[in-house]
Order: sequence, then structure tokens, then C-alpha cells
Amino acid sequence: MFSNISTFRRRFESRLGTQCVFFLARHAHRLSPKRALALSRGIGWLLPRLATRLYNNVKEEVTQAFGDERSPEEIDRLLQQIFYHQGESMIEFFRLPHMSREEIQRWAPLEGTEHLDAALALGKGVILLTGHLGNWEVCGTVMGISRYPTTAIANEQDDTALTSLLTRIRSTHGLRVVTMHEVRECLRVLKRNECLGVLSDLNSRNPGAFVQFLGRPAATYTGTAFFAHATGALILPMFDERLPDHTHRVVIGPPIPLAHTGDKQRDLLITTIRCQRAIEAEVRRRPQDWFWQLQRWGTRPQDIPHPERVPMEHRDLTPEEVEELVAVGSQK
Repeated sequence: MFSNISTFRRRFESRLGTQCVFFLARHAHRLSPKRALALSRGIGWLLPRLATRLYNNVKEEVTQAFGDERSPEEIDRLLQQIFYHQGESMIEFFRLPHMSREEIQRWAPLEGTEHLDAALALGKGVILLTGHLGNWEVCGTVMGISRYPTTAIANEQDDTALTSLLTRIRSTHGLRVVTMHEVRECLRVLKRNECLGVLSDLNSRNPGAFVQFLGRPAATYTGTAFFAHATGALILPMFDERLPDHTHRVVIGPPIPLAHTGDKQRDLLITTIRCQRAIEAEVRRRPQDWFWQLQRWGTRPQDIPHPERVPMEHRDLTPEEVEELVAVGSQK
């Protein structure tokens, strides 16, 4: 009986949340910037109080990651910042289709294009590595209005209408969107010497590797490393950050070195570790900006079939090896 009640509550919360999303998508752009910010703060305040299960899950994840470094009071303040940030990111996303190219360029300038130009000059395409940091949707919009043709890999939602809405908004300013199952299309993007955007901090139910993330083994897709090793495309980290005045900066960094040890499986693992370290460094620097609802550690090594076939950082490499191999100077 209690299980049925819990299932009903989850479904009700999910449906209610979806309906709220559609309502905000229709009306958020009608608000002035000041009122939009006030609404986003209201959402950030209300969400943890209405969705207590969600709040408790996020609190558990944050405490696991930073409980040894921060007091309970600091954890509580961080949680409030996390939900305020998420409320603001949601409203910003729904307002993006109604902003002009010039408005977006002033609001979220793109930095680090010299790294992108140098990588594209090699003619093998570029993989833009990012995570659910800042307002990651701003990264896609900024690339969409740029002179760099870009395709982003997006995860499909359970609700097809919601997937269609998100894709429509993401595509408004020129970004192309594909699913993670369209591997051949992703390879074609790189073959055309274009940019492929990848969110690489998702939990993988069918992991290519287990990599340490904030101190715990996290089931991780190795697709980013696979695309890079298969095509020769460089991996450039790209992150958005919201500034105190509620504008943004989108920064593209220098390439993440690919591993070349002569062992393909080991190379995929090491390159994946390097990519995750780049994301983890940003999360540690500004944990209030990360989307903690990802269930990043949802898949555990002991829960998968044939774990002996999956490369695992904590099992296959010593801590000393990891530190040596993730160092930039270790690329051969």
C-alpha cells in the first residue's frame, strides 16, 4: 500500500512539474527582467518545500561530497543557492527564444574562440565537453548564434511532448540537436569539421567505465573519449558561468589531452578520467551552479552485470597512476 502511495506521489509530482514547465515556457518571456528574476527566486524557494523527496536526495548528495569540508549550516546555505540557481536557469531558458542575437551576445559573450579556431584548423572537428553547470543551455544558444556550426547531443525525456518543447527551444537560434543514439550522425558532424557538444556528467545505466567523481565511483559514458580517439577530434572544455549581475560568460578552454598508451581500453579510461576531472574541477569551484538532481552515482559497480568487463579507475589504476596519467604532460 505504501509503495503504491509513493508511486502515485512521484507520478503526480512529475506531471505537475511538466505542466508547470509548459506554462512557464508560454509566459516567462512576457515578464520584465526584474520580475523574471523575482519569479525565478520564488521557484527556487518553493521547489525544495514542495518536492521534499527531491530536496532530501540533493541534500544527501551534497553532504556526501562536501560534508567533511563544510558545516551543516554551510550545507543548508549551499542547498538554497543550488535551488535559487536552478529557478533562475529555468526562467532564462524559456526566455532565450525571445532574445535577439545581439541581446544574447551582450548578455553571454563567448570567450576562448582562439582555442576553437586552432582546433578546427586541424580539419577533424571539435568535441565541446561540458556538464550541467551554470546554465548549460546558454552554451548551446551561444554556439547556435556563432559562426561555428554546432550539433549538441541531448537526452530524450520520458514525455515526448516535453522532448519536443526542449528541442524546439534549443533549436531556435541555430543549434542542431541529436540524441545519444545517433552515433553515425555524431561522427558525420566531426567529419564535416564542425562542433559536437556533449554533456558528459550524466549517470550511465550501461557504463563504459567507472570514474571517480567527487570522491565516489561514478558510472560514466565513454562516448566522448571514443569519438575523439576514433576521429582525431580535439576535446575542448566549455562551461557557462552566471555572474553576480545575472549576465553570463561562456568560456572555451584549451584541449584536454588524449591518452596514447597503446592499449585502446586503457586509453578510453584515461581520456574519460581527464574529461571528468575537468568537469569536477568546475563543480568544486562553484558547487551551487551544478545540477545535483542528475543522480550521478545512481549506478553502482556491484549492480551491473559482468562488472569485470567494465574499466574502473578505482580498481584498475593506483592513485599514483591516476595522478600521473591525468597530468597534461603525460600525453605521448
